[in-house]
Amino acid sequence: MTAGDIAQCLLRPASDSNAEKTAQLVERQLAGAGGNANVLTLGDNAYFLGLTIGYTACYEKTWGRFIDKTFVIPGNHDYENNGDGNYFSYFGAKANPDGKGTGYYRIDQSGWTVFALNSNIDASAASTQAQWLKQELASAQPCVAAAWHHARFSSAPDGDNATMTALWDILDQAKADVVLQAHEHQYERFAPMTADGTLSATGGLRSFVVGTGGAETYAHATVRAGSEKQAVAFGVMRLSLSAGNAKWRFIDVDNAVLDQGAFDCRAKK
Repeated sequence: MTAGDIAQCLLRPASDSNAEKTAQLVERQLAGAGGNANVLTLGDNAYFLGLTIGYTACYEKTWGRFIDKTFVIPGNHDYENNGDGNYFSYFGAKANPDGKGTGYYRIDQSGWTVFALNSNIDASAASTQAQWLKQELASAQPCVAAAWHHARFSSAPDGDNATMTALWDILDQAKADVVLQAHEHQYERFAPMTADGTLSATGGLRSFVVGTGGAETYAHATVRAGSEKQAVAFGVMRLSLSAGNAKWRFIDVDNAVLDQGAFDCRAKK
């Protein structure tokens, strides 16, 4: 289960927030998904200028209930307040598994490697993050996903974000399969695209924007080329990973499935 832009309580109790509604949805999905199911946040885990209260008063009382099954990624709101807010101190080893404060790491499961990347720091082709990604891709599982906060392509009013272009290209060259993002408070699915936004029938990465975890949603602007589905609703995406393929469903807080499908992983050789 995955979503970003989560714990925004806006002067109301956590129990009355949209983050609570999506947390209840996650709990329902986890209950039926088996012991290997996990949660991946896509950044902006808590608001309030990155202050600890955003995590303790809102995130902890909602999505914090399944913290033991959660992998986390930072967003721009997590980096507020002197550069890194209280994201690293609140999430501890979950945010910083290598102990270096990079905010990026890898997850290996079910024949997949998921790269949790950090779009708040240097992601240029020459960056330490890019070099790390290249090195780790050499030992990745047959199927590869990547996740970060700022959406590379979006039909939101903010439009495309070029921050992760170099990493997108590295992933595409390695024939990775899918990218998960948030930042825009809406849901969107894109056809496979190359790093410059070109639709590709023979390569490219498919991608999803899932900024629907609890922060106030907003409408799409002009639909971008390559966008295959748009939705404005609070909800989460359930991505079921299997050897060689994956299935997705975007489910809203009323349990309605607003988008679903499946894809096979790209041949790596």
